[in-house]
Amino acid sequence: AHGPVSVDTFHAEVARRAIAAGAAVINDTTGLHDPEMASVVADSDALLVIAHSVAKPRTKLVGPLYHDVVAEVQAFLRERIDRALARGVRPEQIIIDPGHDLNKNTLHSLEITRRLEEFTREGYPLLVALSNKDFIGESLNRERHNRLSGSLASAVWCATQGTRIVRVHNVPETVDAMRM
Repeated sequence: AHGPVSVDTFHAEVARRAIAAGAAVINDTTGLHDPEMASVVADSDALLVIAHSVAKPRTKLVGPLYHDVVAEVQAFLRERIDRALARGVRPEQIIIDPGHDLNKNTLHSLEITRRLEEFTREGYPLLVALSNKDFIGESLNRERHNRLSGSLASAVWCATQGTRIVRVHNVPETVDAMRM
């Protein structure tokens, strides 16, 4: 048995074809950089993950600066939610992702994690994708292949703060940690 298929893309045409082929979720890690993305999802039953990311697609923001990273990420997400709703996306189709490590340094990602509960107040399901991320490696001084314990601890913390969806690499271990 197969579960729902999620497709990562920031191209509206790729999303259109993916949905036509049966994709249930479109994960746009650019937070609707292409405004047509919202229209494509609006014409379907697919879910839309809107992630915070301020750089242009496929580019890295050097030395990202935030006065209050949580407030600024929330403001960005609210603006992109409004953009999606204006293009016909239904509220029940929207999932938000604060974008750990996307144009953020380790301190930014840690602050988002510490204050994660504030994102649940938006009223949309919250997704986090933090498995094996650099902020875990930098916090624990671990290479990518040795970040499982930090990833599990982060996932469990996020779940206790109201996260509904956790994107992970180590599925059986994360399921066990969540069940406990």
